[in-house]
Amino acid sequence: MREDSWIFRLQRGDRTALEEIYKTYRPSFINWIVYTHKCSKDEAIDIYQYSIITLYENVIDKSVEEMNDAGIKTYLFSIGKNKLLSDTRRQSKFTYQDSLDENDLIEVIDSPSSNRGERLRRLEKIIQELGSPCADILKLFYFNNLSTEEIADVLDYKNGNTVKNLKYKCLQRVKKKLNNP
Repeated sequence: MREDSWIFRLQRGDRTALEEIYKTYRPSFINWIVYTHKCSKDEAIDIYQYSIITLYENVIDKSVEEMNDAGIKTYLFSIGKNKLLSDTRRQSKFTYQDSLDENDLIEVIDSPSSNRGERLRRLEKIIQELGSPCADILKLFYFNNLSTEEIADVLDYKNGNTVKNLKYKCLQRVKKKLNNP
């Protein structure tokens, strides 16, 4: 009943309950998130503090009235995991490589009529002109080497198959633009 007691005490404004929760789960949370999600200790501490604040706000707002069988620990860990995944998605949306590698998209740009450097510059321009979602998908797939499942997560698509279909259509657009200057 200790967890229900903590929730009850938090709802009554008892700050020592929050301190007890914080001290009880901090070491295991930090070790878990650093080990399983390969983040730094500082990042893990920040995520834990965010998780504690979120737990507290949810208890005060009565979003969480009593813990189910999973308990406070599982609740904190799931908040932390979701926060880390959300941060990772947000960061990966903006971390494209700056230039094309010569071997990327070779089948798309393989044309005997112009030299490789010109084709790469032209391809870069075409991808930028495509805009979202094509430019995002192609950059994440070819330049950041993300799988279609990872891209689905980053760009909030239903699944990797959706991304595969979009990627195919985008490549068709690229090929069409390359063949029709």
